[in-house]
Amino acid sequence: MKKTSIAFLTLMLTVSKNFAQTDLKTIQDIQTVLTYYLDGGTNGDSILFSKAFVPDGQMRYMRNDTLFNVPLKDFMARMRNTGIKTERKTKIESIQVFGNAASAKLTIEYPTFYFHDIMSLLKTKDGWKIVGKIFYREEKQN
Repeated sequence: MKKTSIAFLTLMLTVSKNFAQTDLKTIQDIQTVLTYYLDGGTNGDSILFSKAFVPDGQMRYMRNDTLFNVPLKDFMARMRNTGIKTERKTKIESIQVFGNAASAKLTIEYPTFYFHDIMSLLKTKDGWKIVGKIFYREEKQN
């Protein structure tokens, strides 16, 4: 079984209770957008990475008790099209859908820390897109 198929089956087991009221195609469409973000970042593919976002979205995070707000267009601009694979593991933890709005929880594991991403998505005329991102960086315990 392909790695993507296994990941998809795992995702289906962890999708929220809303899944029963959400059609499979919607979940697959959202998973595709999240995979653009994850695989684009992992593989240094800025074109794939950028397909996940609306340019006027926002990323917010806390650092040293200070709230930072970064336009997603600036976040996307930082992503270079290097084609160099980053050693990390990614996982779509959950997806919740409410009509044309959705949220997703992602985990990206690096050797010494995790990123926990919470994505806000909307179904636009161009399909599902990430419109907002918040995240938390968790250091691994030694």
